Parts: sequence; C-alpha cells; structure tokens
Amino acid sequence: MRQNSFGKLWPVSALTLGGGGIGNVWGDTTFDECVATVHEAVAAGINLIDLAPSYGDGRAERVVGEALGGR
Repeated sequence: MRQNSFGKLWPVSALTLGGGGIGNVWGDTTFDECVATVHEAVAAGINLIDLAPSYGDGRAERVVGEALGGR
C-alpha cells in the first residue's frame, strides 16, 4: 500500500476505509462482517479509518474497537 505524508503525523495509507459501511449507514451488515472488513483493510495496509459518531450511533467505533482490540 502506498503511504503518503500527512502533516506531522505518521505516514498514512493512500486509501481510507470509510466508516459508513461498517456503521450500517447504507444497509445492514452483520457485526462479524464489519469486523472482518476492518481486518482485511488492515491486512491490505490501510491505516486510515474514517469514523464519526453518526455512523450507526457509534457502531462503527465499536466495530473498529473489536477488530483492533489488543493492538
């Protein structure tokens, strides 16, 4: 995955995982499917995830917390 400079932050992936899908903004997906999506994104080198409290009333944040817990 290509990395880009982002100000004074660490390098970030050229692609971003949008949190709307894992927050069920555009339709139903199971919690396990969403966790698997985050796992696949990270395995592909994505380290930038777009999250907002409005994505499923915090569901996207819970998914990412479950997927990345312990890292």
